[in-house]
Amino acid sequence: MQELDRDIMRVLPDAATQDHYLTTPEIHKRIMEDALMSETVTVRTINRHLTKLEASGLVEMRPSGVALEWRRKAGASGMAARAGAMMTFDEALALQTLRRFSSRQIPGLVADALSSMFDVAQARLQRTNNSTEQRYARWASKVAVESGGFALDYPAINREVFAIVSRALFEERNLEMIYRRRDNADNETPKTILPLGLVEVGGLVYLVGATPGKPEPTMYRMDRLWRAKALPDTFVYPPGFSLDEYVKRQRRFDFMIEKEVLLKLKFVANAGDHLLEAPMAQDQKASSKGGALYVQGTVMLSQRLRWWLRSFGPKVEVLGPAPLRAELVAEAAQLARMYSA
Repeated sequence: MQELDRDIMRVLPDAATQDHYLTTPEIHKRIMEDALMSETVTVRTINRHLTKLEASGLVEMRPSGVALEWRRKAGASGMAARAGAMMTFDEALALQTLRRFSSRQIPGLVADALSSMFDVAQARLQRTNNSTEQRYARWASKVAVESGGFALDYPAINREVFAIVSRALFEERNLEMIYRRRDNADNETPKTILPLGLVEVGGLVYLVGATPGKPEPTMYRMDRLWRAKALPDTFVYPPGFSLDEYVKRQRRFDFMIEKEVLLKLKFVANAGDHLLEAPMAQDQKASSKGGALYVQGTVMLSQRLRWWLRSFGPKVEVLGPAPLRAELVAEAAQLARMYSA
């Protein structure tokens, strides 16, 4: 398949997941906005390629007045069509399990590319020929995944915006975007960033992007990206930047990080017993005395740490560091006044 054919297939709606079609001029506009092309492509050229793709059974067309509208056929990549005849029960079960338990937003968004494969897998599991295959078909209903936190209905991410951002990230291209913060919900001023990574934290997806002239990257909530456009200009990915370092070592997503501290805690009523199996720090030490569990370790002081400590209520006492203890003492006194009023 030629490069232009691939670009056409990429921008077309997929019949497996989307109901709408695009006209030839709309397809032309999207390709010219988003594709890295060395020469200008005309609407007539795109229409000629669409006609060939339709003849090959990869796209479908419908008339809309005097215009023609197009979309990609379900399973047009050929993977689903080939898999339908030869997919084993093991493979079908694996795909259906992946579909059901990809509860986070990023896996769900990228799984759109496999939607037709999921449909084939579902159909395969429904065609049971013996008792063993019936057990396979029932397996997905015997497994569940539940978040440990309080369930919130997180804002959805625009799938088209996500696709543009993902491609710009993959191809290391400058990204122009309209970003609307909570305090600037009507913003229409575009800004250009260098996309460095995508991170999902507690149900929210963030784009980590560098801005020329600024030493530190910035985090952008993906659901607040109103529009996005991958620019033709590419950039050199910063050799000194590591997303893993940024997330796991620098703890940038702990929010308002301050410094490392030696945290000393006293737990009662078995509230901290889980730390014996899942330590809060690499240098954690723990001991028991008088029915209480004493735990200490070096952690990063941040808002997320405070949220975690507050979740235990009166079942944890912060013994150190002294400033954090004083902060929580003052907060507890304020709560006492609030609830005694």
